[in-house]
Amino acid sequence: MRLAARAGDWSAELAQRRRVHVPNLFEGESAEQLFTSLNTQNPWNLVFNRDGEHVDIGADSVALWNPEQRQQFDDIVFAQASTQFQYLYKAVPIYDVYHEGLLPGHFFNTLFEFLNSDEFLAFARELVGRPDIGFCDAQATCYESGHFLTSHDDAIAGKNRVAAYVINMTPEWNHNWGGALQFFDADGNIEQGFAPTFNALNVFLVPQAHAVQYVTPFASGSRFSITGWLRSGKDPRT
Repeated sequence: MRLAARAGDWSAELAQRRRVHVPNLFEGESAEQLFTSLNTQNPWNLVFNRDGEHVDIGADSVALWNPEQRQQFDDIVFAQASTQFQYLYKAVPIYDVYHEGLLPGHFFNTLFEFLNSDEFLAFARELVGRPDIGFCDAQATCYESGHFLTSHDDAIAGKNRVAAYVINMTPEWNHNWGGALQFFDADGNIEQGFAPTFNALNVFLVPQAHAVQYVTPFASGSRFSITGWLRSGKDPRT
């Protein structure tokens, strides 16, 4: 994989605003290769939060549920979302896949190695202004109709999260479908939003209140991305 963006072009904006949208992250062939990997990926997990615990279930299994089973599941997920932190989307845990050797030969392994290469880590350190960034974790995500991520700030003790990143890989998206990455002020007002797009990097410092807008019932596309955190120190799995 090859980067096209230059960190120095965007570091000042990130320092000032605590978030930045960087277009044209990868050179064309690398971007297309990543998109193809996401667009053809199967299987996915459906992920959600259950009383503070992350849960993965096979998306293929969920597709076999009858309407009553799916409604019961949605009722449980949405009940928590109404008052607490909640999320619902499809994902592949690339960090775990890589370290546990779950998908040998898959492009996600190549991607993970690139995100933790000297080239990308140097890019991240310059962009964020933090030479102590030591590694990236990663997951592939796919948001479709009914998916969302409620407001939170990513601050978890012991995780050493310096900044969050989102590599956007959605070639076509109608902003009326929802799915925007939104940032909030102390009063809950929307300060800024980044729409799903293609071959662009969003980076924002931790902690910072943000959410992924609910994807509407009439959305007909998939919102693809690679997400994770730029973390200080050494990868505990190495």
